[in-house]
Amino acid sequence: MTGENRRANAEAEMASALEALRAAEALLSLALLRDAMSRAYYAVFHAARALLLLEGLEAKTHAGVLRFVATDLVRTGKLDARANLLLAKLHAFRQASDYAYAFDIAASDAGEEIAQARAFVEAASSTVGASSV
Repeated sequence: MTGENRRANAEAEMASALEALRAAEALLSLALLRDAMSRAYYAVFHAARALLLLEGLEAKTHAGVLRFVATDLVRTGKLDARANLLLAKLHAFRQASDYAYAFDIAASDAGEEIAQARAFVEAASSTVGASSV
């Protein structure tokens, strides 16, 4: 992957992150919390993939993204450890919201998680150089 391709792919991932974030916020406003939490995860997931692409890393799976974020971004000090915790927490919410028979989260808690997702996406967007929300 060339530097030019890396940048273009990172920008495409950021576009997906921003779209997922907008969807999460819209779904939250409609009290569709299960779907809002799933979209919040994908916002952070795509933003993390964008950051990894800039490092020349291309994870093929969700677990790979989690692993690369921990080892190549957090452990090296490029991201705060809270970013790793946010990604892992939202991944668990996404799993539960998409697959559990019962998924329950207070709207205020969902709003807080989505606010954290927004902060992560905005920070990643400024790093990638993509337009933000």
